[in-house]
Amino acid sequence: MKGFFKKVLKALFPLIPFLSLRILALKICGYSIGRNVYIPSSLVISDLKTRTKNLIIKDRVSIGPNVLIITDSSPNNSRLKKIFPLLSKTVIIEEDVWIGANVTILPGVIIEKCSVIGAGSIVTKDVPPFSVVIGNPARIIRTINENEI
Repeated sequence: MKGFFKKVLKALFPLIPFLSLRILALKICGYSIGRNVYIPSSLVISDLKTRTKNLIIKDRVSIGPNVLIITDSSPNNSRLKKIFPLLSKTVIIEEDVWIGANVTILPGVIIEKCSVIGAGSIVTKDVPPFSVVIGNPARIIRTINENEI
């Protein structure tokens, strides 16, 4: 029953007009969401409805529109499933991260504190702290001096 409830909440998520209610809905779905986080109604989380604790978003994270976070991926009912089994990994977004519009984050990625993900980027591997990354796949273009913050 819990999986069904999560599926319904995720389907209704784009219709929730208030940030505090969107965050509450995500917490009920089993995701860990920190304080002072901005999550738009267009966020999509691709995962198994039975998994929890597979997305951790820490404090002061800002997520742009149309971001896709994937924690579980497989070819589903295809015969390719024999050679490409289900990939299930937790995504962690640490404190003070800014994620631009139309970003895709793949399973198992850790975006460390005070990093910026440029719009349209596809994040395929971990992002070190105080980094600015862009592109497909996302690559570091700059580091942020801790004293600037």
